[in-house]
Amino acid sequence: MLNAKALLIAGFSGLLIACSASGVADKPAEDNRAAHEQAIRNTNEQWLALIRDHDAPAVSMLYTADGAMMAPGAPIAQGQPALEAAWGGLMQMPGFVLTFEADEIVVASGGDMALDRGTYELSLDGPDGATKDIGKYVVVWRNVDGQWKVAADIFNSDGAPTN
Repeated sequence: MLNAKALLIAGFSGLLIACSASGVADKPAEDNRAAHEQAIRNTNEQWLALIRDHDAPAVSMLYTADGAMMAPGAPIAQGQPALEAAWGGLMQMPGFVLTFEADEIVVASGGDMALDRGTYELSLDGPDGATKDIGKYVVVWRNVDGQWKVAADIFNSDGAPTN
């Protein structure tokens, strides 16, 4: 009887060890969403610096190869040549100044996609003087080979631009 009891305890202990070992193997990968969010925020800072420098070619490279910008009142600019042209057109406008700030960045648990929602301010010099437009945006980010790239960028005004 003692041997049967010892075998039962040994078997039960082995089962517990096996179960806990398999539980470790089944744990999800470490959650890196905070690091991904910070990487996107850093890329946003780079984006803002490129805008200040009026560097449309470099801005277009922040997008995926099939990335798209969907500006109000304009056709979709998709792909880097079209994005460079669209950004170049904006940056050539007199008095062009653009700033934006993320209110929320949500990274998917898999670390492959993210949503960036925020606000922007755009200033231009028009025929009637300086105008300012305030609005909101959504950017969908895709993690491409460990680098965050813009897959879709859409924005719209909160109202008529002010002088």
